[in-house]
Amino acid sequence: MQIDIPSRFAGPPNMGHGGYVAGLFAQRTEGAVQVTLRRPTPLDQPLELLDEGEGRWSLRSGDEVIAESEPSTLEIEVPPPPSIEAARAAEAGSPSFYNDERGVHPTCFGCGNLREEGDGLRVFVGPVEVDGHRQVAGTWTPADAFVDDDGLVDTQWVLAALDCPGAFAFIAEDTRAGLLGRIVFEQYAPVPGDGTYVVTGWQAGEDGRKLFAGTALFDGAGTLLAAARATWFQMMIVG
Repeated sequence: MQIDIPSRFAGPPNMGHGGYVAGLFAQRTEGAVQVTLRRPTPLDQPLELLDEGEGRWSLRSGDEVIAESEPSTLEIEVPPPPSIEAARAAEAGSPSFYNDERGVHPTCFGCGNLREEGDGLRVFVGPVEVDGHRQVAGTWTPADAFVDDDGLVDTQWVLAALDCPGAFAFIAEDTRAGLLGRIVFEQYAPVPGDGTYVVTGWQAGEDGRKLFAGTALFDGAGTLLAAARATWFQMMIVG
């Protein structure tokens, strides 16, 4: 299947948003999926999305593998989320609004504050503590552009919303996260398009340049709807 990633879906400038790209695989996988991003995804050029069999998929540019996926199992301990009110208050401290070198790309599809409603996801998470658990959190009200004809948010957008908050868990603590390398994602329940949700992210360890993070999506009652475990690489750019 030939596809292209429009420039609208950039994370760092000139490359595809990792959560958007990973979401292409989540759409095609029952249950948990592991997506490995092998190299930056080029924008506005033909790519091949290939069914490799046994639930595995790959995204290729010519002979180069850009990303690949396989069915997986998500094992993760999710800390308790803040209330919607507390998550909304935490947004003021989000790295999306930093005005110095610690900040993130303001046009990122996931977290950029210059993206208009319905154009980007506009997930702005900031530091908050719940029952002794330090994390980042914010709210997300999906725009109509991300809601399907059945009134639900497609799995692709749910995964994309859980991308940047993992990096923000480190950035908010002055550790520079860089590019998403791998994400294991699972959606547990449908996400209605008319809701307002709490998105959280937290640190889950480090190994050299590798930074491990968890992220999650909750409804207003605190019900866990989706979660992810991600591996980030410290670099000079963030997404």
